[in-house]
Amino acid sequence: MLSLKIPPPVLAAIALLMMYGCGLFIPVWQFEPVWSVAILLVVIALVIGSLSMSVFARINTTLSPFTPQATTQLVTTGIYQYSRNPMYLSLLLLLIAAVFIGGELSAVLVVIAFMLTVNQLQIKPEEKVLLQLFGNDYRRYCQQVRRWL
Repeated sequence: MLSLKIPPPVLAAIALLMMYGCGLFIPVWQFEPVWSVAILLVVIALVIGSLSMSVFARINTTLSPFTPQATTQLVTTGIYQYSRNPMYLSLLLLLIAAVFIGGELSAVLVVIAFMLTVNQLQIKPEEKVLLQLFGNDYRRYCQQVRRWL
């Protein structure tokens, strides 16, 4: 059973609020927003997220982070040949973009906390389910493709 009971996109939205709070309550090093980097990261995140979700929709398998047991097919092509978790990667990139927009270095702590939380409470339990469903095929895939990037 998955440990994370909050959908990762909602968790990312909570992280955004926390990042804003970092700028207000624990400013460490404020800098001017770097819009060019932020926009590039947002575009990359949107492309990665769209590509990853379109593959799942095309093969008619679950997009729900709460029902990995409903996965009907192991996806290893397209964006999934570069990252085992491109949907979560796209959320992470959006949070990193928010650091560049908000201009507060302490917000990086929230980005790290998001990554660790999703990794431990969402991805690792998902991996256990996928290993049960797809066995050696999934094991080989994990050996060839990194978890994030």
